[in-house]
Amino acid sequence: MSAAVLFAAASMPAQQSPIWQRLRDAAKEGAVVVAHRGASEDFPENTIAALRAGAAAGALVVEFDVQQTKDGAWVLLHDATCDRTTDAVARMGRKDVRIDALTLAEARALDAGAWKGKAFAGEPLPTLAEALAAIHPAIPLVERKAGDAKALVAELRRLEAIDRVVVQAFDWPWLREVRAAEPKLALGALGSKALSKAQIDEAAQMGCGLVHWDHRTLDVAAAAQARASGAMLCVYTVDPDVLLLGAAAIGCDLITTNRPARMATLRRDGLLRPAAR
Repeated sequence: MSAAVLFAAASMPAQQSPIWQRLRDAAKEGAVVVAHRGASEDFPENTIAALRAGAAAGALVVEFDVQQTKDGAWVLLHDATCDRTTDAVARMGRKDVRIDALTLAEARALDAGAWKGKAFAGEPLPTLAEALAAIHPAIPLVERKAGDAKALVAELRRLEAIDRVVVQAFDWPWLREVRAAEPKLALGALGSKALSKAQIDEAAQMGCGLVHWDHRTLDVAAAAQARASGAMLCVYTVDPDVLLLGAAAIGCDLITTNRPARMATLRRDGLLRPAAR
């Protein structure tokens, strides 16, 4: 089989996902707001409160992180340990409390809100199912931090969410496993160092409809190459006005921010409209 046929076989199902058309239509009016771990500047990240606030602020896309517990459940958490964003250390009397060493019941008993302020005390670690329900009808951008590819696909199937989420990861071999398990799932390729043409081609070969990159390493030429590949382009994590406007100016279709309400205001004011291409 030729390389071209392989590329078509990998990319066509993902590009047909209804999510991409929804995002492309929205991007015509300005860079799409992606709420980073919810509205995480003002709310405890990766909690229901943050996710709901992100969607309410005007984010069409709400990003959050997922990992598996010891008994295989999918919960929202960024770090490998629960130390930074829960009361696990105080509750368990030790440091380095890994999420994959806890059962779902143990993880759900943790307070994931009080670290951000007393007003958020009692916020639990959400399950993937709760997160999807909390942000509807916004698009979930599910970032896998740890956990089995086939298990995540199975959970998304159980939740009847295959055609309404985008799954992204820094682990590209893991993305390939997901693609093999579910050709129809919309995927995003995450990266941090300077974006190369080879990486853009690899993301396209995997059928990733989204290239999601660190704004600090993305230059104008790489942005143009990414968009020329047919993928949508997103940068993370952008908060100051000047950087939000700059990301839109170099052609970013989406921008991930901790300040979704501010970005939504700039978008409504017409300041994040794409330049004529």
